[in-house]
Amino acid sequence: MLSILDILNRLLGYFNIQDRPKGQVFTVVAFLGNFYLLYIAIQNLRYPDFRWRGAMFLLAFLVLLYFIILNFVYYFTHKTVPFDISPRIEKALGGNQQQKKAAEQAMVAQSQTANNGLFSDDQILPANVAISTDQQHNLDQLMADLVTQGAVALNYQGLDDQALTHVAETTQQPVLAMGAPIAVPFFTLQKDADQFVILGGLNALSTQPIGTITAVGLMPVSQATKDYDLALAQVLITGGEGKKLGRSGLMPTKQPYTINVQVAYQDKPT
Repeated sequence: MLSILDILNRLLGYFNIQDRPKGQVFTVVAFLGNFYLLYIAIQNLRYPDFRWRGAMFLLAFLVLLYFIILNFVYYFTHKTVPFDISPRIEKALGGNQQQKKAAEQAMVAQSQTANNGLFSDDQILPANVAISTDQQHNLDQLMADLVTQGAVALNYQGLDDQALTHVAETTQQPVLAMGAPIAVPFFTLQKDADQFVILGGLNALSTQPIGTITAVGLMPVSQATKDYDLALAQVLITGGEGKKLGRSGLMPTKQPYTINVQVAYQDKPT
């Protein structure tokens, strides 16, 4: 059976087949091939001198059948089962070290993406933002929508506490469940009377106020708008659930969601 799976793996390697369809093929082949072990077990159990060998083949059949059933559930239903011990086995074996290291480096880097256009560094300044109670509610709802849509996973990028401790020691900051700050999918700046309100949402049809700019760089926003044209360059969500270093290990922490805002500016035409 292992020879058949190896040949099948080499054959499928010549085609551009994603992991899930390939996993489905392997699962079906393993399911059919596993019954050969059952046949050998039955044949050995018929004879007193070979019953111990038959019992071993029967045990191997049952163990493989357990994992094949798990694969059927995972690859064909996109779900898992409560009695799946695969994560425990992976953890005992150290997990996928390359993925773990990449995720750890990503959390340390705190990479930022999704600028609203291309700006040179001397065109961008950080903005101070005030968030009212209603805006906080809108921001919390936006994060909930991002999680529901599958755009954000609050799972520390799959890292265990040992890796999270290393990240916290490296950054000397709490480690957020979201990982790096999350870019708001759509955002725009709206002037409301004498205030400059940030609207954000999943798209242009679902925007809600999520913050108000109070200052750009060291200047109050009222002064900045007199001298410069302003535009939002980047809006990132940060905060929420996390873990921080404590005396005896990691401690859970929770902060309100907030936004980090970068504003692009240029001189007003004269």
